[in-house]
Amino acid sequence: MHIRTIVCRKVLLPVFSSLLIASFVPQPAAYASALKPQTTGVTEAKEAEAFADQFFNQPQIKKQLAGAAVVLVKNNQILLEKGYGYADISSKKPIDPEKTVFRVASISKLFTATAVMQLAEQGAIDLHAGLQTYLGELNIVNKTNKTLTMEHLLTHTSGFDYTDSAGGSAQEISNKQFIKENVPTIVREPGEAYRYDNYAFNLQGYIVERMTGVPFTQYVQEHIFKPLGMGSSSFKLTPGLRKDLAVPYTAQKDPIPEYPSRPAESPDGGMFSTGRDMAQFMIAQLNGGQLAGARILSGDSVKDMQQIHHQIHPQVPGTGYGFESFYQNSYNGQRVIGKGGDLPGYHSWMWLMPEQNVGGFVIFNSDGPDLREKFFKAFMDHYYPGKPTTASTTVTSQAELGQLTGIYQDLRLPFWILQVSATDDGKLKIKDPYGSHILREIAPLLFEDELGNKAAFKVNSNGTQYAFYNKMDSWAKKVPEPPVYSDVGKEHPYAAWIHEAGQLGVLASDGESAFHPEREITRAEFISGLMHLTGVAPSKNTTLTSEPEEKKYLGYVQKAIELGLVQGRGPEQSFAVTADITRQEAAVLMWRAAMIAGVNMTQSSGAKLAGDTAPWAVDAVKYIVNNGMYGPELAPNSAGALDYRSTEPLLRQEAAALLSLFCNRLSVK
Repeated sequence: MHIRTIVCRKVLLPVFSSLLIASFVPQPAAYASALKPQTTGVTEAKEAEAFADQFFNQPQIKKQLAGAAVVLVKNNQILLEKGYGYADISSKKPIDPEKTVFRVASISKLFTATAVMQLAEQGAIDLHAGLQTYLGELNIVNKTNKTLTMEHLLTHTSGFDYTDSAGGSAQEISNKQFIKENVPTIVREPGEAYRYDNYAFNLQGYIVERMTGVPFTQYVQEHIFKPLGMGSSSFKLTPGLRKDLAVPYTAQKDPIPEYPSRPAESPDGGMFSTGRDMAQFMIAQLNGGQLAGARILSGDSVKDMQQIHHQIHPQVPGTGYGFESFYQNSYNGQRVIGKGGDLPGYHSWMWLMPEQNVGGFVIFNSDGPDLREKFFKAFMDHYYPGKPTTASTTVTSQAELGQLTGIYQDLRLPFWILQVSATDDGKLKIKDPYGSHILREIAPLLFEDELGNKAAFKVNSNGTQYAFYNKMDSWAKKVPEPPVYSDVGKEHPYAAWIHEAGQLGVLASDGESAFHPEREITRAEFISGLMHLTGVAPSKNTTLTSEPEEKKYLGYVQKAIELGLVQGRGPEQSFAVTADITRQEAAVLMWRAAMIAGVNMTQSSGAKLAGDTAPWAVDAVKYIVNNGMYGPELAPNSAGALDYRSTEPLLRQEAAALLSLFCNRLSVK
């Protein structure tokens, strides 16, 4: 397996952008406005424009910006719509909020949810009835005793084992085909836990088609876009929209080639729209479901959509029907409901403040720092300043804190872990990819860190424990105590890593009492362990062949090939899955995974290497060495150089250390 060091951006970035971008809780961003705060809220068009101008004219913002469109609405009117920067840098085509088309990404989910709510009003769908009624011949295996409903799909609480799709053929496929080829399994009780669920919204689109007898795109066009006058919106990139589509850019301002939606016209994230059209939708949402005499929903349905239906704690907003509560630290005591969207080169955020009759929409056509969060925070601090006070309760007993301690693994991205421990003075310590944090209790099962970020815990009726902290798109589940292996005693030099790898669900022993720490590990088993940590579903079809004992890994190996993690398989595209993986091959796979995740890449070139390492693996091995992701098998020589033993087979104990340390040393700082 010759693994090249060149990562195919075109293949990998679109795959994981929706999983990784905006998954994390943004850390506070400084913004000092020279304008006088408007404590009465946003009211005047000229003042709103001055505020937006000041924000986008900041040197650090202009440096990061390719282009942006901003829209503010209040009292059924557009208060501000303005473009900044360029829709096309090369031609200096400016952003026009009336005409410039963007991919709004996951904001599409609000329109899918609206279609579902329309059918619920008509009695065609019962949000609380068993979902199988609407699926026809499609069967979803349910390993729990609780029925899956439409409400679970709307609130990202389906309990599916896999909620995201990545890789596969570049050929365009319909949503119907996509749904049938990627059927998940229900492994948690529906309604038990929150995990951002793209498949659930594609499934809603499939159900809309089945219940109405017309294609999803046609239904939304006729029943939402047309009544609201959204003439530049579609789930299909028509020639007319393409000519006005803003060019997407990387953080370095390199244009990103056009890419298809998967599935085509996808209900979860395939919508194209303009700032003006989004204003029409926001006004309708704030006006009880109608705009200029055209009604798309009843007032009760709109309230139902905007209501929080699922949350981990009463003081931590959760999910509505399609809506979510991202950027909570900037709410300043106001009720805010919103929806964000992320695709390569496009990043959007729409928020509504129903009590204020105010809505906002901002979208950018370049990657990089989260300017949406900075703009939203600036908006809230300028127009709705002030923060709610949080008073600490009495110090929690060590016994009570002890029930919360342990390792929590993110439901959507399993490589993201929280290590929770108790301090001697009655506080919690949480280590995550942001670093270590000390949190004080402000209410039962609710804690706050030094930056004001909240951590909430929940114990379900079945005893399962969850945590929500520093990552917006899912909860983390407390993992069981580590397995005990007959051949790995407490004094074993790799014991901690071996047991933690077992806790995290990688390198499982399949019920065997022995781990076999000094046995070589095959390519297939190592790739399977790594892919498990990504949270991406294994492929269901593959032409790969192997020994019988390796067949259970082939789906993950096939997915790694589709994503480009495994490259350079030779002219016949052969792949010896049962061959032992070398240390440098494993290093390259981990390095690529880190680059995709956007973590731990700041120090990948300073290590001094001794011994033989293939040229294509040097950067990856330096990355592993710099981040200390190895066990006691290695030690620097007298000159400070380290021989990674790159060409030797990787042992199971070393693989456990590599995978465990990868999770523990992730950093998004």
